[in-house]
Amino acid sequence: RPLERPGRDARTRRAPGARCRARTAAERSEWERHLLGYPVSVQPSDLAAPPAEAVSLRELPQTRGRLVTIAGWRLPGWTGGRGFYFGDGDSFVVVREAAEGEKVRKSWQPVVINGRWRSDEWGNGVFQVG
Repeated sequence: RPLERPGRDARTRRAPGARCRARTAAERSEWERHLLGYPVSVQPSDLAAPPAEAVSLRELPQTRGRLVTIAGWRLPGWTGGRGFYFGDGDSFVVVREAAEGEKVRKSWQPVVINGRWRSDEWGNGVFQVG
């Protein structure tokens, strides 16, 4: 074990009892995404409050094709087709954007999207942007 100068904590290289400033939720999220690839201590929804009119993803099937607003974040992964996974911390859905207006959205970034819930005769549903 290497010798340390007296009065220093060997692990932090700070004077004993010294404190570092508290990090904001946004800073912690940024570091976690940079180092680990995903946030650990912060939900993306903690970084931006959803609008009052936002509908929970669990409530989407009851909207019956009405134009609604959802708030959440893109989840990593591939759906096997067009679209991406989108979560709000409670549930997740597949979101599809119109081919001509398709945007590249980064994973784990808070986002608000307007669109309609579409489902087929077998009960499978997607959120169609626009």
